[in-house]
Amino acid sequence: MSLLQSVVRGFLRGAQGGMTSKRGRRGFYKGRGAKSTGKKTKRGGFIVQQHKIPELMVPDLTGFELKPYVSHKALKINPPIVTAADLISGLPISQEKSAIE
Repeated sequence: MSLLQSVVRGFLRGAQGGMTSKRGRRGFYKGRGAKSTGKKTKRGGFIVQQHKIPELMVPDLTGFELKPYVSHKALKINPPIVTAADLISGLPISQEKSAIE
């Protein structure tokens, strides 16, 4: 296999996706970014630690009038375009300079 073929094969394999446990070394474990909720014991068991379990705070929505859905027919709001001059004129520093002059 020539050098050019090796380079092309490397680019193609790199384009397949990110690093996986099959492509890594023997001890490579990527995981999915989840947090541990406990610890392992010496005998292979698992102890759940209550302070590591996430607590979801959900407000009471009884009598709430709005629905959790946004229609595709909703009007699109276009905010005004802000220029650099608008930003500078809105600063309190520029107002102080004009008061001094």
